[in-house]
Formats: sequence, structure tokens, C-alpha cells
Amino acid sequence: MSQTVCRRPVVLRGLRDDVSVSTPSTPDEARRERLLSVVAELVARGGAASLVLPPVKPGGAAFPERWKPTRGGVEALLRRLAWHAGGLGERSVTIKDERLGAPPTERKPQTRVELTEVRQKELAFTLGYIGEDDIVGTLAHEIGVAFAALHRPGEADPYRTQEQPVIAIEADRDLERGSIATVYLGLGVLAANAAFQQYSSRVAVDAYQPHVYEVHRAGYVEMSDLAFLLAVQAIVRGERTAPAGLGPPQRDEVVGWIEALAGREAELRDRLGVTGAERGTERPKPVPFVDVDLSEDVAPAKRTGFRWETHRGGVGMIAGLALGVGIAIATATTQFVFWSVSVAGVGVGSIVGRKIRVVRCSNCATVIGVGAQSCRKCGSIMRGDIARLSDRLDAEERLEANEPS
Repeated sequence: MSQTVCRRPVVLRGLRDDVSVSTPSTPDEARRERLLSVVAELVARGGAASLVLPPVKPGGAAFPERWKPTRGGVEALLRRLAWHAGGLGERSVTIKDERLGAPPTERKPQTRVELTEVRQKELAFTLGYIGEDDIVGTLAHEIGVAFAALHRPGEADPYRTQEQPVIAIEADRDLERGSIATVYLGLGVLAANAAFQQYSSRVAVDAYQPHVYEVHRAGYVEMSDLAFLLAVQAIVRGERTAPAGLGPPQRDEVVGWIEALAGREAELRDRLGVTGAERGTERPKPVPFVDVDLSEDVAPAKRTGFRWETHRGGVGMIAGLALGVGIAIATATTQFVFWSVSVAGVGVGSIVGRKIRVVRCSNCATVIGVGAQSCRKCGSIMRGDIARLSDRLDAEERLEANEPS
């Protein structure tokens, strides 16, 4: 059984024309040691061949398949990333489509694709949303997570046992190591670009139209962590320039670290377990997959929900309490009168609140309009009305039996 892990991307927003967005802080000495330790452990388990190859550069040369924002398009990108990474065996990609539309609270919704399980012959992903952000880099982090799950510290190859277990992704064991592993696998440039994405747009605020700056952060480590490791990788490979394909903030940090680490090639190679004879050549040229299906997706079935009629009794109770305490403070002459007035406020507020009827979604309790056909938050399709939340199961059974609700 897979473990449910909440891995929602981070979005930082700024409003006003003069706002500035700063990059994450530079990793301190303890953090740098942690990053190097993970890479050294990966080299010890998988060898240094992958680390000393040049990183994959974003663009059509490395990703020759046509792109379309469909399930098939995402599958093709994941397959190509797994091909570039290597070390994942001959596993196919399977995707569970759970898209419910763009989250209503996000101005520029981010791509949501999460690895949930590593199986004997499959990498199982869940698709939540296809955005217009750095999709390739976001997916690169998930390929790193797959490699990390297959190479957990202190564990032998799990697929050498007769049980052939399914590996469920565990947040505390696999996510951070997965993002770090992207550098080892040659996907570090892609992952670093996605870890710090800057976007700007204009929005109308009355007659004023300021820029809104958004910073999206995909993955499970800071961009500065990956910038440090990309610099280390360059030094170990004998390079003195930043790898091609980096965004401006990423390139600036990598260049700074390359200058700081100059002259430490032998020390870093020894630290990571890379022998002096190991030098990267060129990556093989990808040949386009011939079986990519980019056809339009059939809309995934949406959850069934019901319009649950409830009231504002709880809100009225709180408002009544606040009002009662305020009146009691102003008028009460004794403690008994104080508490009497306060309790009376609670009672009156509750009674008034219960008379205010509201309709909620039975799945997420979001307030929706009377007669609404769907929930604006979770996307559930409303199939009828219920008076109590406990009536939901009976209503679902009636629908399944084709009886009127």
C-alpha cells in the first residue's frame, strides 16, 4: 500500500512594482557536508560514471519528443528523464490521473506530479495538474526520488529478494535525497532551474496595475543546495565554467561556488570517492520514442458530492460570545452578572446563527451556492441535496442503484 505524502509546491508572491525577490540563502558548512555525504553515498552504491558525465541541458536536443500538456506528454517526459538518469532498470512509467482543475487560490498554478511507488517493473506516479511552469525540472526531482528510494542507505537491492516488494515513497527517507540525487544522475541543471522559478504578470487593483512577482520552488531542497553541488560536479569533472542551460540566478550561484572551490579538485574527488582516472565523456544522443501518445485526454471522472444544508450556528456562537463579553465588561457590576450576560450572548448568537442557512460541499465542507452544480474548491460534481452529512452514504447508494435521490 502506498503512503500518502503531502508534497505541495511552494509559491512566494510579492505585489507592487518595487518588490524584489531574493534567492535562498547559501548553504552553511554543516549543510554542505550533508550534501556531499549524500552524493558520496550514491557514488559508493552506484559508481561515479553518472556523476562525471556532463549534465543534461534543457532543450530539444535532450528531449526530442513532441510536447503536449496531456497525460501522454507527461509520460513521455518522465520516460526520457528516466532514460537520461539510468540506474532505474527497465521500469515503465504508469500515471494515475487525479486532475481536478487548477487550484483556485493560485495565480499561476504549478505542475503537480508525484512519485508514489517504485515497483518491480514500474514507476508509479500521480498526476495532479499540468501547469505552464518548468515542467521538465519539476519531473526531474521525482526521477531523483525514484533513484533515492531504490538506493536507501544501509539497504541491499530490495528486488533481489523473492518477495519483490513494492517500495512506497517515504517523505523523511526519500524526498531530500531524491532532489540531491538529481545532480548525481545528471539532471541537476534541470532540477536547479525548477527549484527557483521567477514569474511576473500585471493584475488590476482598482485603476492601478502593478506587477505581481511569483517565485515557484519545485523539489525538496533549496536551489542554493543544488547550485553548490553543480559547482562541485563541475570541479570534479575538471571544468571551470558553469554547465550550460542554467537560469541567471542559478548560473550566478554556480559560478560563485566554482571560484570558491578552485584548486580543490583532488580533495573533492577523494571526498566523493571519484578516482583520478574517471573523466566524463559525452552523453549518448537520444532517439525519439516511437510510441508516444499525445492524444487529448479523456476528462477524469470527478468525485460525487452532495449539497449539504447546514447553518452558521458555530459562527453565531462565537460572535455572540464576543458581543456578550463586551457588554458584560461595560455594564456588569458583579461576577455573576458578568457571566450571565456572557452566556446569554452565546445562546442568542447560536440561535441567530442557526437561522442563517448555508450550503456546503459534502466532501470538503466548502460553502457553495444554493443549487451549485460543482464545488469550486475540490471539483466534486453535486448530485443532490442532503440534510445531514451522515446521509451521504445512503445518498450514494441510491445513486448507484439508479434510484432518485
